[in-house]
Amino acid sequence: MGSLRIAHRLEGLPPYVPGRRPQGGETRRQARLASNEVPWPPQAAIVDAMKAALEDAHRYPDMQYTELRDAIAAHTGQPSDRIAVANGSTALLRDIVGVLVEAGSEVIFAQPSFPYYRTAAIANSAVPVAVPLVSHAHDLEAMHGAITPRTRVIIICNPNNPTGTAHTNAELKKFLARVPGDIAVILDEAYVEFATDVDGLELMEEHPNLIVVRTLSKAHGLAGLRIGYAIGDSEVMSYVSRLGVPFRIDSVAVAGALAALQPEQVAESELRIASIVKERAALTAALRSRGWNVVESAANFVFLPLGESTTSVAGACEANGVLVRPIGGGIRVTVGSAEDTDHLLNALPALSNEPC
Repeated sequence: MGSLRIAHRLEGLPPYVPGRRPQGGETRRQARLASNEVPWPPQAAIVDAMKAALEDAHRYPDMQYTELRDAIAAHTGQPSDRIAVANGSTALLRDIVGVLVEAGSEVIFAQPSFPYYRTAAIANSAVPVAVPLVSHAHDLEAMHGAITPRTRVIIICNPNNPTGTAHTNAELKKFLARVPGDIAVILDEAYVEFATDVDGLELMEEHPNLIVVRTLSKAHGLAGLRIGYAIGDSEVMSYVSRLGVPFRIDSVAVAGALAALQPEQVAESELRIASIVKERAALTAALRSRGWNVVESAANFVFLPLGESTTSVAGACEANGVLVRPIGGGIRVTVGSAEDTDHLLNALPALSNEPC
């Protein structure tokens, strides 16, 4: 290393580790179940819209993303001035934290949960405060107890990644009622479309300190386009947009997102969501019938808490052509097609004793 010095707050910061992808030359992979992607390619209308947008690829997109924010407003029933967009919900999480914290402020989140919450805090010179899960779910009582005068942001992943557990609106309403109004509560709802009795947007009017972050990567099946949006206080969203990199979403991705938010494509996505929810139930039942401990999931994945067996089970799956995600003391398995379920069941090792 030369004479350049890394900022002290970043020393030891772990990189984000994505789900395992097939490597070049790996042709025997049967199932990619490590990254919570949907098993189907984008709908034809979405692909056609992106192809048409390529003709204007020599032009910058609208930096305010007015048409996209209007489409999200129509989709969610929220005013467009309360919406910010970015290249993935992860970028929004970082910038929302950046708008709200000062150096030394505290950001509370659960653990294990989405690993980037810690990064978002550290990148913005804030102090990450991780609160352990209880029964694989957010411990809302402990998270409330972790609030100090330095707390500026609380992040709740609902449904939680990687465990799939979700708190209902009734549970969240009780929690929000106890949080001081000058502390932002971010609901990361990347998987909300796969859940029931969960919708942070219904809580926003009563709790103006609430910010909801969503994505088109999961339920809409556009992970490769990197489209995320946040809904919250209009002034905060204005600053989130200002803090973000200019022209942060490319025009081809915008065209795809606009097509995906049309009623016909939304209806098709809802059919795909229903298919995944049905397959989630089938996968959970099949795993449990074979003796595996499966956490009840409200997302498009299931979580098997395996403790010390995590690495060996994940390795056995990979050796048999199925990619899963070892994380948080277990393996997270994306719910895919019925064929994917069959591949997984055939890839899992036989149980010599019940997983922890």
